[in-house]
Amino acid sequence: MSNCRDWPAAGRVRRAFTLVELLVVIAIIGILIALLLPAVQAAREAARRSQCTNNLKQIGLAFHNFQDTYGKLPNGARDGNHRIPSTFTFCCRSNTRHGWAWSYHVLPFLEQSTVYDQASDGDDPDPPSESNYNSKENTVRGLAVTTYYCPSRRIPKLHSSSYKCDYAGNAGERSVGGNIRSTASSGLKGVVMQTDRDKIRIELIKDGSSNTIMIGEKALNSLSFGSEGGDNERWNNAGWDEDVIRYGAADNNDVLYGLPPISDEDAPKDDDGTWTTVVDKSGYAWGQWHPFFGSSHPGGTNFCLADGSVRLISTTIDDEVFRRASLANDGETVELP
Repeated sequence: MSNCRDWPAAGRVRRAFTLVELLVVIAIIGILIALLLPAVQAAREAARRSQCTNNLKQIGLAFHNFQDTYGKLPNGARDGNHRIPSTFTFCCRSNTRHGWAWSYHVLPFLEQSTVYDQASDGDDPDPPSESNYNSKENTVRGLAVTTYYCPSRRIPKLHSSSYKCDYAGNAGERSVGGNIRSTASSGLKGVVMQTDRDKIRIELIKDGSSNTIMIGEKALNSLSFGSEGGDNERWNNAGWDEDVIRYGAADNNDVLYGLPPISDEDAPKDDDGTWTTVVDKSGYAWGQWHPFFGSSHPGGTNFCLADGSVRLISTTIDDEVFRRASLANDGETVELP
């Protein structure tokens, strides 16, 4: 006798989804995913931007602690051998540890003493020379400092045997078309000055520490990692260079104007052997070596002001407002939006 449970109950019919019904379900799922994806991406970017903000807060705190220890803010960097004055504008990096970038000298205040201690003044060339460098320079350049990377842009990765830095000190005003190592572009109007040109303390910033930019993200096209003029040097010893400093103001034959931040997408890139350019307000076209701050964040760039606060400044900021916020000693105070 067969088991009655093996047979469907009377009047009950088993049926599957029709093709049309299946397609409708798939379409609904696709629509829901399409609606949800932007929200997920926005949440991820918000988390990455928050981490970038925290990086700048840590760097800003390191600047303040550096001043508490040494009585001045860290300088940007310099070229040549500081023991030989004639090499002050020598290209393209410092022969001695003394002239290494701010990004190296603040390491002890970022809990990165292990990296900082990899080199010492005792590793400098002796006697002084224009062609020899600190023997531990390359050891340090091969060590990554994750705080110096914006997660919206990239993860730490070697380029030309060196790690990089996504943040730059504010050097104030750039002389358009002039040599970056000239006195005119040496950071004397900014917060981060060329090493041995001069020094500054936060309380000496005439325009107020809450109105003056100290550090910001540097503009860098995703196709230019390791090759752009502001990303092709050692993070620890780039000399006075766009790798570690940028400008928010410009002087083109006595025409003064601002250089607002730009998006990474708009930053110069190598297009089949020819570098694209960014044209500033005066009509000057900047290419592989350019002065702009910028970021991969939608709509703006993170900056740390001299008082240690961090804010996102829009790429649409008025250029005159940004110019004033980039200058530390012009006496033209401004309130950032």
